[in-house]
Amino acid sequence: MRLVDELCVAYAKVQVAQTMAEYTADLEARAKHLGVAKYWSNAGRALHRTISETLDDALTAEAAVESFLPVQPMPSGEVAFRARDERDRPVVVRLSAVQALAVGSHLTAYAAIGLDRTGGKAADVLPPIATAAPFIPPKFIPAPGPAPAAHARGAATRPATR
Repeated sequence: MRLVDELCVAYAKVQVAQTMAEYTADLEARAKHLGVAKYWSNAGRALHRTISETLDDALTAEAAVESFLPVQPMPSGEVAFRARDERDRPVVVRLSAVQALAVGSHLTAYAAIGLDRTGGKAADVLPPIATAAPFIPPKFIPAPGPAPAAHARGAATRPATR
């Protein structure tokens, strides 16, 4: 963060020096301000290069999925997707349940497309589904307790009139 702060200061000094050079009528003062602007511009480029190299070293470009439990539900309701970068550092992507469903659907669809493009079929790589007995809903069994009151049947009566 210190380097980012220094880069911001250098940028501000370049802007101030260029503005001062633009509004100065004296040619000697203008040259001095432009020299200051050039100095801070070069310093800013060097800082930017250093920050870029630092970030490139710190951030991962590629990661491989962990072989053991790569996807785990979290107690918070999120889903954690675990991988390791090329330096064997752990990388964790946390997804909400909705995001996990969307990603899972997309992965399944793209995997099927990938298999199709290479001549494979999803049925060839998925385990067989065991045949189960057809689902038969259980019969309704009322809960034990007093029997419900029967509705009185008979002739309809008119409301009392005055």
